[in-house]
Amino acid sequence: MITIAKTSLRIVVLLFFGFLILQSCAQNNNTVNQSAPDFYLVDSLFNAALNNNEMPAAAAYISYYGEEVYHKAYGWKDIEAEKELVISDMFRIASMTKSVTATAIMQLVEKGLMKLDDPVSKYIPEFKDPQVLIEVLPDSSFTARPAVREITIKHLLTHNAGIGYGFQSDLYNALVIKNGITEGFEERPIENLENARKIAKLPLLHDPGDDFTYSLSFDVLGAVVEIVSGERLDHYFSRHVFQPLGMNDTYFYLPDEHKERLVTVYEHNEEKDGFIQATYPMTEYPIAGAKTYLSGGGDLSSTVKDIGTYAMMLLRGGELGNVRILGEEYVNMMKSKQSEHGWWDMETGFGVNLTTKAGAVVKPQAEGSFEFGGFFDTFCWVDPKNELIAVLFLQMYPNNEFDVHYKFRTLVYEGIPQ
Repeated sequence: MITIAKTSLRIVVLLFFGFLILQSCAQNNNTVNQSAPDFYLVDSLFNAALNNNEMPAAAAYISYYGEEVYHKAYGWKDIEAEKELVISDMFRIASMTKSVTATAIMQLVEKGLMKLDDPVSKYIPEFKDPQVLIEVLPDSSFTARPAVREITIKHLLTHNAGIGYGFQSDLYNALVIKNGITEGFEERPIENLENARKIAKLPLLHDPGDDFTYSLSFDVLGAVVEIVSGERLDHYFSRHVFQPLGMNDTYFYLPDEHKERLVTVYEHNEEKDGFIQATYPMTEYPIAGAKTYLSGGGDLSSTVKDIGTYAMMLLRGGELGNVRILGEEYVNMMKSKQSEHGWWDMETGFGVNLTTKAGAVVKPQAEGSFEFGGFFDTFCWVDPKNELIAVLFLQMYPNNEFDVHYKFRTLVYEGIPQ
């Protein structure tokens, strides 16, 4: 009897503690549910920005630990036509294209078809024996000296080549114009290699590898992808990046059936509170013109969901689902510091910028986060530490004056569990 009583007592105690464990698990499960991301502050930001005429429209996408947790559109695709923005509408993503071009280059490197230290002149001979600018003369001719070294593929990937953009300097822009060089957003019948050869005629702003100058270097890389792969850049991107990842809404030039999905570019009306269509002259390129120039530095149009998908591939080390488009080693190179030239808060990778330790002190994202953005106010960042991807597309020129992107980034972190 005593043995049976002790056994019964043990059973009661075990059942009691089992009950406590179940209760604890239930409480923990409730805690997880209660601490799921909550982005009501992001909603409030966009609603307030619309009501205060701080932006005409916004599309946003957030993924947290591999799950889509936010995907919304606000405002107007076309104010004049009273067409509301929907999440499937397409935005010009401009320099976000550079990251895709970097991925293409790394694919070719992984296949052994080229090397990062290859001189660009190996593929485009006109880049042999580059010159460094001394002075631009009144007639837009120039004086120059020989560069101390050749431009390499890596120099192009890190904006260390010494090439520039015309908008950075009136004197340099005079050379760009004189040589008939396009900087993207192009409607004329120009080919990639033709334009890269013209860029090769320009003097460099500094010796390759000696400094950082944001530049047309990714347009040159676009031509290199075509030469090495034997495919047009749009075909290469489609076959080797977009189709494998299921990015079905990303194009250089929109097919006719998708033209109505293109969002209008707006700018703030200087004379009254509101917006007017952008005075920037080249915004119809995705649906108009010769459709022959494929800027590796700036011509793609896409959706927030597609760019979120691309970012997930980078976060996952080149793989998405059961599809791998690039080896993890090569993706890690893209997401690592690749140049001594950068900013105090960011470092240069391949096609992305990386948050430094100092940057993480003043920004909400963790050290090692990476980001890329575009001319018409589009932006994506990835925070590997928090398994977070966030994409925000506006469509404005010049960029939004009310820090909507920065506020968005801050409020995203407010919405995730701390």
